[in-house]
Amino acid sequence: MLNKTSYILIFLLISFSFLAQTKKVVKETPKQVAVTTKTQAPVAKTINIKHANSLSFDQDKSNAKVLTGNVVCEHDGAILNCDSALIYDGESKMQASGHIVITKGDSITVTGEKLFYDGKTKMATLQNSVTCIEKDMVLTTNLLTFDVGNSIANYYDGGKIVNKENTLVSKNGHYYSATKDLAFHYDVELTNPEYKMKSDTLRYNTITKTAFFLGPSIIISKTDYIYCENGYYDTDKELGQFSINALLVTAQQKLTGDSLFFDRNTKTGRAFRNVRLIDTSQKSIIFGGYAEFKEKKSEALVTINPVYARIVDNDTLFIAADTLYHRDLDSVDNFLNAYHHVKIFKSDMQAKADSASLNTKDSLLQLFRNPVLWTNRSQATAKLIKVYLGKNTVNGFKLESNSFLIQQVDSTSLDKFNQLSGRSIEGLIRNDTIRKVIILGNAEALYFVKNKNSIAGLNKTKCSEINMWFKNADIDRVTLKPEVDGAITPIKDVNPETTKIKGFNWQYDKRPKSRQELHVKTK
Repeated sequence: MLNKTSYILIFLLISFSFLAQTKKVVKETPKQVAVTTKTQAPVAKTINIKHANSLSFDQDKSNAKVLTGNVVCEHDGAILNCDSALIYDGESKMQASGHIVITKGDSITVTGEKLFYDGKTKMATLQNSVTCIEKDMVLTTNLLTFDVGNSIANYYDGGKIVNKENTLVSKNGHYYSATKDLAFHYDVELTNPEYKMKSDTLRYNTITKTAFFLGPSIIISKTDYIYCENGYYDTDKELGQFSINALLVTAQQKLTGDSLFFDRNTKTGRAFRNVRLIDTSQKSIIFGGYAEFKEKKSEALVTINPVYARIVDNDTLFIAADTLYHRDLDSVDNFLNAYHHVKIFKSDMQAKADSASLNTKDSLLQLFRNPVLWTNRSQATAKLIKVYLGKNTVNGFKLESNSFLIQQVDSTSLDKFNQLSGRSIEGLIRNDTIRKVIILGNAEALYFVKNKNSIAGLNKTKCSEINMWFKNADIDRVTLKPEVDGAITPIKDVNPETTKIKGFNWQYDKRPKSRQELHVKTK
């Protein structure tokens, strides 16, 4: 039986032996490194024991030193604190448990309940209630691998990161302390008081507080929704740029493009290339090459060959211009302004003007500055043209100031035109054809009279008001105010030089024949 003095001597011998081994390693390391730089891998630095309440070693049972109570170890600049540890000197490995704290410098701290550390690879694996803290960033998980040498933390079974107002969770995560970058994969979700991000793959920098999207991603807030498959979002400045199937959705509109830029502070956005602005309430869409969007006023400015399209009577109304401005006032009232080189195409109606406006509340389309309107075989010109679209079809039109309406008599008589002019002309349209026309102020009419299907003569009339009804696109009945006797000239006596009212200007060559011609410039 050993007495107390014998135990003390044995403990001192073991401690002396351990210290001798440590000194030997330190002394021989430079020689080993010098030799192995060419032929062998570098020898790992020893795990240094700074403090422990007790140390024991039983070579018959294990080649590990057993440390317990306030254990403090150091390896390559990293400090480890724990309740107990096993150190394998020959393999430069370590197992630790209980209140584990790893610190490196004054920037990063890792905690957990269990640890396995390989001194050769400088890789630490921590389990149970693991945290990784650096300044205002806290990472929590149940299983973490930590590259001590490069300060890289990884988790593969779910984790959460809190950085001020941002909370991020994902299945897999990687933190690079040198660059302050985090990379996340699978079921990634970032929550902020103002919005929530979801992504398949996301990278986040804790310094710039910027998230980078590398896969299908969405940002959801109370007022809008953003989708993309590539891009970035600055969570501090609250602005970002998105690409690959980029989409911005608000209460009444959707904006898409090859690339989108959005500022959440000002609620403004920009879209570049292959732009589409969709009005979900009015079932309309604007195509273009560039768009500026303001969410607060639900307004957008679209340029670079923009085209507005809206369903009308199972047909599509197209409006093109150099610039289109669209604004939603509410779910039923919105308007469109078109600026410069305006062209309009619908299967039964076409038009051109310098500028135009469309209000969906009263379905009024207005054409300004040298406007021309074509329907079927008719052409209308004036200083201002108003077209009443109705909910399902074109209901009528009004020509204001210097009004002139021309109608080709029939498809075979290409040189014969019915003509109406006056201060203003109002037209009623049904089933895509003009049914009635009212000419007010300095009214003048020149029209060919038919006898069945043949042209019988030419009528010229001037008065203050003319009402004219049409049937099957031909003039059916005419009333004059005040009544005047209209002289009909037999067709054989008609002088071709007298078949035009002053101001006649047939512009058939400028009439858009298809949607594809809307941005073809004409003289």
